Amino acid sequence: MASRRVVSVAIIIILLSSVSQVAIANSNGRFNSYNGCNCHGGSAASPTPTHNFPSTYSPGQTYSLSIGMTGGVSGSKGGFNLHVSDGTLATGVGIMNTQINSAANQATHQFPDYRSWGIEWTAPSSGSGTVTFSLAVMAANGNGNNGGDGWATVSFQSSEDSGSTNTPPEVSSVSYMPSEPTKETGLSVSYNYYDADGDFEQGTRIHWFRDGLRVTQIDDLTDVPSSLISKGQSWSVEVTPNDGNEFGDTVSLNPVTIGNTLPIARSLSISPESPMDDDDLTLSWDYYDLDGDPEDPQQTQIYWFLDGSRVTELDGELTVSSFMIRSGDEWEASVTPSDSSEYGDTAFSGKVVIGSSNTGPSVSAFISTSGNTLTTDSLQLIYTPYDPDGDEIQSTEIRWYRDSVMVATFNDETIVHPSFTSKGESWESHVRVFDGLVWSDWSVTLPVSIVNTPPVVTNISLIPEGKLTTDSDLNVLWEQYDEDGDLEFGSQIRWWVDGEWVTEYDGMTSIPASEVDRDEHWSVQVIPGDGEGLGTSMKTNSRVIENANPEILEILLHGSASVEMPTPPDSLSDLIAVTVTQDPDDEPVELDYTWSRDGFVIPDLEGSDRVDQIRLEPGQEWEVIVTATDPWGLSANLSAHTIISNIAPVASWTVTPSPPLPGSLATFDAISSTDPDGVISVYTWVIDGVEVSGSRVDVILGPGPHSIELTVLDNLQSASTTASTIVYGDVQTTTSLVANLNGEQVSLSWQGTSGDYRIYRSTSPISSVVGLTMFDEQPNWGEEIPQPLQPVGTTEYLEWSEPAPVATDLYYAVTSVVDGREVVWIVDGENHVNIDASSIASSGPEPVDETSQLTTTLISGAMASLGIISLAIAIYDNRRKLK
Repeated sequence: MASRRVVSVAIIIILLSSVSQVAIANSNGRFNSYNGCNCHGGSAASPTPTHNFPSTYSPGQTYSLSIGMTGGVSGSKGGFNLHVSDGTLATGVGIMNTQINSAANQATHQFPDYRSWGIEWTAPSSGSGTVTFSLAVMAANGNGNNGGDGWATVSFQSSEDSGSTNTPPEVSSVSYMPSEPTKETGLSVSYNYYDADGDFEQGTRIHWFRDGLRVTQIDDLTDVPSSLISKGQSWSVEVTPNDGNEFGDTVSLNPVTIGNTLPIARSLSISPESPMDDDDLTLSWDYYDLDGDPEDPQQTQIYWFLDGSRVTELDGELTVSSFMIRSGDEWEASVTPSDSSEYGDTAFSGKVVIGSSNTGPSVSAFISTSGNTLTTDSLQLIYTPYDPDGDEIQSTEIRWYRDSVMVATFNDETIVHPSFTSKGESWESHVRVFDGLVWSDWSVTLPVSIVNTPPVVTNISLIPEGKLTTDSDLNVLWEQYDEDGDLEFGSQIRWWVDGEWVTEYDGMTSIPASEVDRDEHWSVQVIPGDGEGLGTSMKTNSRVIENANPEILEILLHGSASVEMPTPPDSLSDLIAVTVTQDPDDEPVELDYTWSRDGFVIPDLEGSDRVDQIRLEPGQEWEVIVTATDPWGLSANLSAHTIISNIAPVASWTVTPSPPLPGSLATFDAISSTDPDGVISVYTWVIDGVEVSGSRVDVILGPGPHSIELTVLDNLQSASTTASTIVYGDVQTTTSLVANLNGEQVSLSWQGTSGDYRIYRSTSPISSVVGLTMFDEQPNWGEEIPQPLQPVGTTEYLEWSEPAPVATDLYYAVTSVVDGREVVWIVDGENHVNIDASSIASSGPEPVDETSQLTTTLISGAMASLGIISLAIAIYDNRRKLK
């Protein structure tokens, strides 16, 4: 904390004879009484001093000391005197009830109204040793004299903290700011603070000296108040840094002299404010100098400027004679003030324009096309100038305004061409004249409004061009021009028939053919409009309506004579052309027909409206050209074409036997499918999701529902599909088949309800006894193809046996015969078992498997039969195609 010192002023105390006067004199404090005094006493109650003096101190550190007392005489008044052997005392920031002597080593009270006080003590620098605090306190009874009071003393010693080592701070680059100060710039000191211990700056002491005398009221301030500065003073400064622990070395600057502040010339003005050409011009200003220096009129510079150029013969003059000015001149003055030492900044008065004593001219004006003006009209300004002095008009200025905005293109022009005006605009003109001295006021004409110009028809046509007939709609087309650029709106259209205006057609741009009759004479008239008015009309020449061609409205090609219920053409019925015609003149129409088949004309059908079905085949393209002719020989042609449609085939199938027996071989036959106008070329079956081809397929189906779908495709790729579901009951086959080997005898037993059973044997597992069907998965290349088996035995009993034919694994399957049909459904574990016969002794060469030889013979015969059947089917199909 910054040290504060109070300069003690020695007060000469006039001693009076009365005791009360002595007591009052000590009530504002007393120094050099820290060992007590003999002027107060008489009380047996002495106070006990209280304090918080530090037992040890850190060099340079500031301590807040609290001083007081307990006990003593009753009351609140008292006083104290403290003396320190080293360090510095300061009053601090309390209620200012203490004071410090000039040596800053004693403190005493300032008012007698307290018994406790606070002061600050800044410890001395390192190496100062023990510091002694000597304190005297007094408790006063407040009776106005020194009787009945009590006092006491105490002495306390504080030792230096040997463990504290502090490096004093430093300041560098100490300088005045600015280096050449004036009263205007002010004066301050600038420096850089540095502390090797990194301590922050606190309590740095700054002492200012003016003309060699210290100015204590600005101690520790870096800036000197402007009120203390005057030109010519000599100022110096001392800076002693403090880091809160101790002061560093003091740095002093050489004295600096306060320089001169430049004078100022302000509030320059030329009077009169609005001078005429017969007035003198007088310059005035206010002089100001911050240093209080008077203006030196001999040094102050005064310049006059005419139209921006300096008039040197008027240098230093305060007045310009009226003989040197004229109307229209621009005058300006400048002043550069001087205080005998220096010149200030140059100030300017601002320009004044010299008016004229001449009586100005006047002018009256109007636009020739006053009131409403069309866009085709020119605007002409007519004006009349007048000068009361009879002066000749030397110049004229004209300005044109469109909608209150000046149009610079027509400056000083008296005529505005109509190409520059537009409807809706408002024009006015401003004009003024000049008599060589002054301009007249602007004369403003009454505004002129540009109004609509009616449109004009430039071309009109009655459409269609050429011959008009009774089948023609009549249309009117026209072109119109609008000077204002307005679009067509609200035009009137009038139609004339045989010279008469037919009002019911007013406003129609098109007349339908139904309103037109042969031999009538038609014309049309248009009165153009632009939404604001109508222009001049134009009418077409009259044109006659002539006979019209007949019309063929529609040609229908179908296979029935009934127009109300036509059928698509096919090869099973005649192809008929039904023609719908119309004659605008209501005259009879004769029809002629020309037929083509696949692009070739059929001459023998010329004139006929139909084609016999015997000529028709699916896929043929037929075209007919119909010519309609009226009694006047006028004709019209129209063609139509069609393709003879192919009738889709009908898919149908049967199953043999019917009803089918679950688990037995069933034949699905599609030979009942038909095609009315062709042949069926492809049969595709999808049975339980498995797709096969052929008109007839053999399938073994188990119990449950089965989806049957047949798609047939004819020779023209038309298709038909039928789908249905059949449900099979339980398969009536044998169950619980068991095989036993007794010696060399194989015995089979089973369960069943049939009266006839067939036994099959193989040396490999049996999955089918009928061989590979269309619905079985095809073996991979090189795998064995399942072959049909022949039974090795039949029986009507539920058991059967045979000698084991070979010493190996033997597989047996037993099927049942129901109503003369064999149920060939094989289920492993039910009617299919195997037994290991490898344990029997072989008594000779291995017997030939007669079943395999028989199977091979049967397969060969079956293949030959299938070849013969396929050949017969092919011959049959070819014959049908030839038909």
